[in-house]
Amino acid sequence: MDEAVEHAMKRWPQVPAVFGWLRLDARGHWHLIQRDAPGFNPEEHGRGEPITSPPIIDFIGRNYAVDEQGRWFWQNGPQRVYVSLDAAPLILRVLESVADASKHRLVSHTGYLVNDIQDACIDRQGRIFLRCELGPAMIHDLDLAQLAIDEAQHAPAVDYLWHWDSERHGKQAFCLAVIDDASQHYGFVSRPA
Repeated sequence: MDEAVEHAMKRWPQVPAVFGWLRLDARGHWHLIQRDAPGFNPEEHGRGEPITSPPIIDFIGRNYAVDEQGRWFWQNGPQRVYVSLDAAPLILRVLESVADASKHRLVSHTGYLVNDIQDACIDRQGRIFLRCELGPAMIHDLDLAQLAIDEAQHAPAVDYLWHWDSERHGKQAFCLAVIDDASQHYGFVSRPA
């Protein structure tokens, strides 16, 4: 977290948290939901407006964290802004390795490199989720075609195998069990309240 944010938290510790004002979509884009705007209608305006300013996006990413209940938030100075998640707390992009184009790396929507994949699964919509040192994540849907995924023919309890050739760890294989709900599987809260 930014030093200025930590200082603001100490200076004003009683600022109440807010819910329902910030949303992370399934492609890693932030959306501001202006609930106090005149004529706000949740049905019409509830998805929010995209945040497009690079400095603001970077600031959110540097100050994005999770509480002990699995609720993800942006620490905006002294105020905690809880995030509604369309898919997962982190959205990962698949990028080619700088050193070797045959190898890949995963980078979060907040700009951090993934170093350690702890497990992975697939939901019934075909989305790939995983747990890494940054937290629960989903691979961006536009990058799924870059992944080598096969049906598991020799592992009866597993539905798919993901073969990953990473820049850091080389070749790895992950068993992808099918899950119904990533938030339950990984313990994060999609709609904090």
